[in-house]
Amino acid sequence: MSTDRPMRMPVRSAALLAQAGAVLLAWLIFETAVFFGLLLPLWAIAVTQSAAALLLSRLLCLPVWWLPVQALFMPAVLFAVQLDLPSGYFLTGFILFWLMFRSNARERVPLYFSSQATAEALLTLLPPNRPVAFLDLGSGLGGLPAYLSGHRPDSVFHGVESAPALFGISWLRLRKRTNAQVRYGNLWQENLAPYDVVYAFLSPEPMPELWRKAKAEMRPGSLLVSNSFTVPGMTPTRTLSLSDPRRTRLLIWTL
Repeated sequence: MSTDRPMRMPVRSAALLAQAGAVLLAWLIFETAVFFGLLLPLWAIAVTQSAAALLLSRLLCLPVWWLPVQALFMPAVLFAVQLDLPSGYFLTGFILFWLMFRSNARERVPLYFSSQATAEALLTLLPPNRPVAFLDLGSGLGGLPAYLSGHRPDSVFHGVESAPALFGISWLRLRKRTNAQVRYGNLWQENLAPYDVVYAFLSPEPMPELWRKAKAEMRPGSLLVSNSFTVPGMTPTRTLSLSDPRRTRLLIWTL
């Protein structure tokens, strides 16, 4: 079954359009109320804008994880304005946010952390009788490569991360390990061909694209493992259901 999707507006453009449309709608409602002699309180305008941003985000098919961001954006802005803090605080907050979440909008991937149960389950998927090359797409703080490399010194474990702060932390964490490393870069530019196992904990949005990339690049017999998110129309070869608090499911495809 084909997994091709119709062309859609880029996520960042859709999010900006939803916010702009919501601001316009809230302004029109405010002006209409003023015309009839009513002065709406600021909180009512903020709630209206927030609801409109949420509705427009749904209409523009933004990923589900964007919805709370869209709904809370304007109330958060107004709350920050009410605090009357020096501008340096906002600049610092923006820089920290950029360092932590720079990749989210571009790669359509929120920040998730794999559980200990996930690391243990992945260890059981590695062939025991030969060295393995493993890649973690969006490796975050490097916890997974660190755990696996400690248990399989005969194999190599790589991560790729595009958020500067997360990359820096994981690089420091792995710098003394001979069989684990993290690279700074975009996961979509990573060549999957050298790897026996590729692990991804992304989001529903990029999964069809990841599947096409895996089919084009990964070798026959290699494994693509997705934490929680499936590929539409593609039945996994195997599914592992874990007993961690998140009730993680690992969906495994043999290429």
